[in-house]
Amino acid sequence: MRKINTKPQIAVSQCLLGDRVRYDAKIKRYPLIIGFINCHFNVISVCPEVEMGLGVPRPPIQLTSAQLNESLSELRITGRDDPSIDISQTMHTFCKQRSTELNSIHGYIFKSKSPSCGIANIPVFNPQNNIITTTRGVFVNAILQKYPLLPITDELHLLNEDQLNTDQCNMFLKKVKQFQKKHA
Repeated sequence: MRKINTKPQIAVSQCLLGDRVRYDAKIKRYPLIIGFINCHFNVISVCPEVEMGLGVPRPPIQLTSAQLNESLSELRITGRDDPSIDISQTMHTFCKQRSTELNSIHGYIFKSKSPSCGIANIPVFNPQNNIITTTRGVFVNAILQKYPLLPITDELHLLNEDQLNTDQCNMFLKKVKQFQKKHA
């Protein structure tokens, strides 16, 4: 009897796949990443903002805090240009629910620089709109709280200018396969 070799299942930020889900309705397609993904993985695409019911286009959002040491779960998610827009409660509820639903994934490729999906260096602004610290996106945080050992990356790590960073791609693939094997 032959063993069936199943591809690992990963989640991917939907905008990386070329879908029109970005706040500005622009399409940012990453053909090299899409090729890598299609070759090695089964995919669940996720866009927190669209899945929460926010439209496309929509006002840009940012992370806001009145205090430097607030935890990610206490951060406000507000409009970048209109601070009266506050989707904090909706986003935190979504993050809790959707992270639980993604219990079958073996890895995640996030979109960099996103207040929800950036894996690092996401600015947190004070009420005067000054950057007071940086952190990871609120959805990334929810995923890693639920699945702390889940392999994650973003498109910046997988690309080197206009080429795939094969070392980073291979490292991510290896970590995902190891995670899949441990959680089979």
